[in-house]
Amino acid sequence: MAGATTTRRRKIFPHLKEEDKTPPSVPEASKSAKGDSSKANGDATNAYNNSKQKEGPKHPSAAKKKPISSKSSDSIHGSVHHLLPLPLVLTVLVCSGLFWIASFRDVMATGKPILDSFAVLWGQDDADSHFLQYTKSTDWFEDSRGWKSKQGGLSTISSVTTDANNMGGLFIRKLSGVAGLTFHTTKIWPIVFQSPPQYDKTSKNGRWVGASWSAGHFDPLLTLGMIGDVCISIFYLTRLDELKNAGAQGIGLAFVVASLVESFIFGVYLLTRRMNDKSTQPTRGKADITTGEFDPLEDPDSLPSRIVARTVFIVSSLILVVSLRDLFVPGIIITFIPRDDIYLEWTGAFLHSPPPDTVEADENGLGAPLFAGDKFVSQLLGLYLSLGCMFKIFSAWGWSKGYRTLGKVESVDRSGVVSSKMIWKAQALGNMLLLGMLRLFTPAAKSASLDLRWHLMLVAYEAFILCEYVPFFDVELKPQYLTICSCNHSVVYGFW
Repeated sequence: MAGATTTRRRKIFPHLKEEDKTPPSVPEASKSAKGDSSKANGDATNAYNNSKQKEGPKHPSAAKKKPISSKSSDSIHGSVHHLLPLPLVLTVLVCSGLFWIASFRDVMATGKPILDSFAVLWGQDDADSHFLQYTKSTDWFEDSRGWKSKQGGLSTISSVTTDANNMGGLFIRKLSGVAGLTFHTTKIWPIVFQSPPQYDKTSKNGRWVGASWSAGHFDPLLTLGMIGDVCISIFYLTRLDELKNAGAQGIGLAFVVASLVESFIFGVYLLTRRMNDKSTQPTRGKADITTGEFDPLEDPDSLPSRIVARTVFIVSSLILVVSLRDLFVPGIIITFIPRDDIYLEWTGAFLHSPPPDTVEADENGLGAPLFAGDKFVSQLLGLYLSLGCMFKIFSAWGWSKGYRTLGKVESVDRSGVVSSKMIWKAQALGNMLLLGMLRLFTPAAKSASLDLRWHLMLVAYEAFILCEYVPFFDVELKPQYLTICSCNHSVVYGFW
């Protein structure tokens, strides 16, 4: 029996030594069997451990989890501090959303009273209908053929301007909607669709990418948005009497209240964040960490982008001049702009605001009050274009790059660049919409002897530059590209 047990053990454990193979005597068989069994089990365990150490890589799920570093732990557990406060997000969604719907209606369905669906908010069932009749936007809306009707959409745009279709008036209303969409999208996009910073896998220095509320990345956006909302509220407040006479006082008050509430919430959260901000800016040098030499790109006091700054200065400053003219002194001809008088005549500015001591004043002076709605829309377009230019100019010239600090981690982009890029993204989209609308009206303007090619070139150039500096396209700026940009700057600046 002992011999059989020993033989079986030798088959199961072939690693036993040669001297262990000798069968013990019969009296000591039981004792030796127990000793050999415990020794064999110990040797088997050691052999098993040695064989597991020599094995290849295991499945990732079986790997031992590494402890989370302090930087990762701070970024994960402190993500709540990077997110915007929920009341602020809801305020922007409701207040700016109301203006966004109205602007979208002006672009895609000019003259359709879709805001009457929200009449319970201002207590007047047909306020939007009266408002559109006051601005004469219903002239381009017809739905007699059901779904086959144009209903004020883009198909309403004709290739020839006549006195009957009044393409110049439709041009003002469509552009006013595009400018309004751009302004309110600049607030809605970064705030409502914000996500906390994430680790950038392409970064070699272990940096993070994204915008943070606690780091102050949204302060410039809220400041400019607050200024814009105050301007919009003043614009509607000064025209409440006209809207009341037209039967649209309810929607006018709704626009005033929405803009004032949003500006107030912006101011409260700006002050609260500044008071709770106890972080100190680090002292960083202006030298490249690899060479130790001075690098202007590492200077925290430099502009976010000099190319964007020059482009915005050339294009947006010219748009700002025209928009401020339409807002404060409509009908005044700017002499250094080619064919500006034809533009004013095509858009009907000589009808509602004829220049004093001119032939237009003698012909249209008495009938100008009848075109108060056209003047309202023209000034609203000037206001929205001015606010859009304000966003672009301040985001390019209003603040510096800043530092890379993002709590206990570093950001890929500096704080000023992050604040600028969230504005540039929405403004680039707005420029593309403006470019498309100008292209649709080019044949109609050409039939009225108005050439829009230079307008298209300027807007397209600014949109292209803004798209290169926002995450729309992952394009690396080559030296050849920078040379082309410099040449384009020289051509555009020379024309200007």
